[in-house]
Amino acid sequence: MPRLSTSICGPFEAQVFAAQSSQEGKQLCLRRAKIRGFIAIRAIRTVALIGFVLCISVGCASGPKIIVPESVVGRWRGVESGSLLEFTETGIFVVESKDGITLLGRCTFQGTRVTLRYQLGAAVCPEEPGQYTLEVEGSNMRTADPSDSCFDRRTMMAQAWMREAK
Repeated sequence: MPRLSTSICGPFEAQVFAAQSSQEGKQLCLRRAKIRGFIAIRAIRTVALIGFVLCISVGCASGPKIIVPESVVGRWRGVESGSLLEFTETGIFVVESKDGITLLGRCTFQGTRVTLRYQLGAAVCPEEPGQYTLEVEGSNMRTADPSDSCFDRRTMMAQAWMREAK
């Protein structure tokens, strides 16, 4: 009994339980071990929750992260279609066609490679991503190397774009 109880309960409890029957001692040690485990799990959850809340509050306090290159942020007018394409610094883009259709989506960049995804519920290719390489020279922008199953977006992005004045 003392060996088992020292491995589960510790030396102090081993002395206390030595006088009791070995079965009672084992059960008491196991109950105490379960209680300690429960307390440890609650402590870990509390620390994790505090960490999560701190992470969110620090992220929110610092404002939105700029995830779109400065050279791309702004309004671009399609040379052939007259459509308007606007990139915001927070990763939202808006497309307004000459037909009056407005589409909203999110974009992410890896270098000059952009992934465009219209929001769910969009009239054209909702949630289907399309990837393009953007080539910006001054106030002109072109796309290259398209990887997009959405025909309408691929056709629109294939044209040359000119930056509109602010």
